[in-house]
Amino acid sequence: MTYALSVLSLQGRPVPAIEVGGGYWNLQHFLPQFVTRPETGLLGVLERWDEAREQLLALARMLEQAPAGATGQIDAAPEEMPFLLLSHPRKIICAGMNYYDHLRDDMGVLDFAKESTDPLFFLKQSGSLVPSGTTIPFPSQTKQLDWEVELVVIFGRKGQRIKAADVDDYIAGYTTGLDLSARDWQFNPRHPRQFDLMTGKAFDGSAPIGPKMVPAHAVDPTELLIRLWVNGAIKQDSHTREMIWSIGELVEYFSLHCAIEPGDLLFTGSPAGVGWASGTFLNQSDVVEAEIGGLGHLRIDFGPSIDSRGA
Repeated sequence: MTYALSVLSLQGRPVPAIEVGGGYWNLQHFLPQFVTRPETGLLGVLERWDEAREQLLALARMLEQAPAGATGQIDAAPEEMPFLLLSHPRKIICAGMNYYDHLRDDMGVLDFAKESTDPLFFLKQSGSLVPSGTTIPFPSQTKQLDWEVELVVIFGRKGQRIKAADVDDYIAGYTTGLDLSARDWQFNPRHPRQFDLMTGKAFDGSAPIGPKMVPAHAVDPTELLIRLWVNGAIKQDSHTREMIWSIGELVEYFSLHCAIEPGDLLFTGSPAGVGWASGTFLNQSDVVEAEIGGLGHLRIDFGPSIDSRGA
C-alpha cells in the first residue's frame, strides 16, 4: 500500500494533502495534530514522522475504500489546485559529481577511484526552492543556465554522525528535484579559484522540487529510472544504479559535520546529459520536465527576467 503527500493551493491557502488512488484528501481533516501550521507545508508531519508514518499508512488504507465525494476529499479541478512547496527546510544539502555516467560521459573522467575520494557537498538557500508548476523568471545574470535532475531525500528525524547502515531510520520519503546551475558563475574566471558554488548553484529559483513526496517504504532508491526533457526533447536518461556514493554513504559523510533535521532535503547528484557537456543551455520560454520512478512529474517554465527594479 502506498500513497503520496503534497501541498496544494486552494483559494489562496496552503492545504497539505494525501494522495490515494489518484484522489486528493485534506490531511488536516483526518490528522489535524500533524498540520497545525499549514503555511509550513509538510514540516509538521516531518517533525513527528516516527509517530505520523503509521497513522498515514492506516489512513491511506481507509481512503482506498472511501467512496468518491466522501468528507475530506478535495473536490477541485487540477488547474484549480497548483502545487506549493512540500516543506520549508532548515537546510538544502546538495551532493555534486555523484554519478559514474556524469563523470564518464559529460566530463571524460575514465579513471575515477571512489576509494581515494570524498563526496563534494554544498548548500542552497531557502529562496532557491520553488514548487513544480512554477514559472521562474529567467536569471538574467547568466548566459549558461544548465539543467540537472536529481533524486531528493526528505528527512523525518534529527541525527548526527549517522552510520550508512542506519540511514533508513532517518528518511521520510523522496521527491524529484532540479539543480539549476549558472555555469558561467560556477566556473567564473574572475573568481580567485575560478570556482563558485554559491553564485553558480544557490541563486533564487535554482532548486525546483516536487510535486509530491512518496514515503520511503514505497521506494527503492537504487532502482529508479531518472529522466529530464527540455522542450519535449530528452536530455538525461539514466538510472540511480549509476550513483557513486549511496544515500547512506552521503548521509554518513555529511552528518559527520552537520546534524540532519526533520524537513531537511538532500539532493543526491545528477546523471549524464547536462547541457554543459555539449555547450547547450536554457533560454527564456524553455520548459524543463523531469521524472524519477513513480515520484511524479516535475515541470518548470522559464518566463521573462526580472529587471533591477524588483519583483
